[in-house]
Amino acid sequence: MNNSNNADTNVRIETRGGAFLWTYSLLVFSQILFGSNQILARLIEGAVPPIGLSFWRWIVATLVVLPFTLKYLKPYMPLVLKEWRIYVGCAFCLIVLGNTTIYIALNYTTAINGAIVSSVQPAITFAMSWLVLRELVSKGQIAGAMITIMGVLVIISQGDLAILIGLRPNPGDLWMIVSVMGFSLYAVLLQKLPSAVPAVLTLNVIQLLGIILLLPFYAFETVYIRPMELNQVTITAVLWAGTIVAVAALGLWNYTNRRLGANVASGTVHLRLVAITVMAIVILGESLEIFHLIAFVIIMIGVFAITKAKPQK
Repeated sequence: MNNSNNADTNVRIETRGGAFLWTYSLLVFSQILFGSNQILARLIEGAVPPIGLSFWRWIVATLVVLPFTLKYLKPYMPLVLKEWRIYVGCAFCLIVLGNTTIYIALNYTTAINGAIVSSVQPAITFAMSWLVLRELVSKGQIAGAMITIMGVLVIISQGDLAILIGLRPNPGDLWMIVSVMGFSLYAVLLQKLPSAVPAVLTLNVIQLLGIILLLPFYAFETVYIRPMELNQVTITAVLWAGTIVAVAALGLWNYTNRRLGANVASGTVHLRLVAITVMAIVILGESLEIFHLIAFVIIMIGVFAITKAKPQK
């Protein structure tokens, strides 16, 4: 049985009784916790080096999870080593592309902008599922993906066509697109990991590999840009990002993703948008502009088309 069939089977199993509702609730909660990460990034804008924050948060997260994985190392490590390429791919997509770029992006763009760009994740996940897992697609799904791209262009241009024509988009929005692509590919690659390996061990292995992959980027930032200072702001930021986001949010998302499938899990990203928008207005004092609403409506129409369209046989 292939991985896509396994995902379908898991969905059927989870829909029995209240199991699906519980799993879906955990998925929603993980999106809210993920949203706090973007608010944190805006709160500390410029105060903490972005790669340094990402590097140390993953060290904290790895140390927090490690005690719970030790008992699984001996029986499952041979299987992990056998599939090491997929684990490295997951670590690169999640930690280097998916997470670190968020901290870079939010030095240039608003939390609301970043949240709306992130809402295109279901469309990107759909495209990655087709490329990696060879899942069948329909014309309706392709049309939906094109519509979501239009929504992202509205955000990048801030509703001003002259910005696109003059090729002057906000660099933060472009970095957010890189982040979304990383998260989407990570969601798809999770489906290729061996299901026999406990989720907590999978998480810890990905964290450790991510630290190794980030090390050269962190060294470059430290030497040529600026080092990570030890102060109250950096400690608070690292602890929050390392425990609440990198452990709690990611652990819940990994758990629910592997049971509901990448497409279903990514479909809740719009809930993260709502949480980030509310927090950005209340905590950061950001304002909701007309072009934000236009972009969100366009993207949601595209996401609806993708999720509702039946794949071709």
